Amino acid sequence: MKKTIWVPAVGGLTFGALSYVITVADITVRISESLILGPWEIINTLSAAFFGPIGLFITELGLDISGYLYLIRGVYPAPQDAYFMVGDYIAHSVALLVVTFGYRFIYRRTRMPLLLAGWVLLMGIYYLVGVTLQVSLFNIAVPGLGVSYSVFFSNVRLEFILVSGITSLILLALPERYRKPQWVEPKQAPDRDCETPDQ
Repeated sequence: MKKTIWVPAVGGLTFGALSYVITVADITVRISESLILGPWEIINTLSAAFFGPIGLFITELGLDISGYLYLIRGVYPAPQDAYFMVGDYIAHSVALLVVTFGYRFIYRRTRMPLLLAGWVLLMGIYYLVGVTLQVSLFNIAVPGLGVSYSVFFSNVRLEFILVSGITSLILLALPERYRKPQWVEPKQAPDRDCETPDQ
């Protein structure tokens, strides 16, 4: 099996299991009645960046199943609770695909410290896409819920700062071989010894 398949799969399973443990153990900080912070977005975004589509879909599935079992189920009547979970999965997966391909793009074209600047910008795009989709899908999943875009965006401002800062520090601390996307084969550099110089 190719490394670009099994490494993302194992990475996604590992990060997904970690998300499950965090949810079950309730390793969170309640900032307000409507805002609970946990390390989920750190796990999600790094899984998407390092392990690509395979990794992010596995990680996000583990997170959403655990979130449904321990946080969402029973809050809304069936089948709205399941719709809520599916909406959350779709919104996060689409936004994380932006992270996946965006990180590959900036990794190939920049080096530190520009890589970190590109990463913070990518985090901003991730939250913009994710929150917009979440609010739209939540309002469809639970009619009458009346989730507000402005409330959601105001709630994630602190989360954006923390997630961007912590993930940037992780990227900075990682050796180069672990910082690169693990889901694509590196491009082979041309063999310059075989090139014929112009006469």
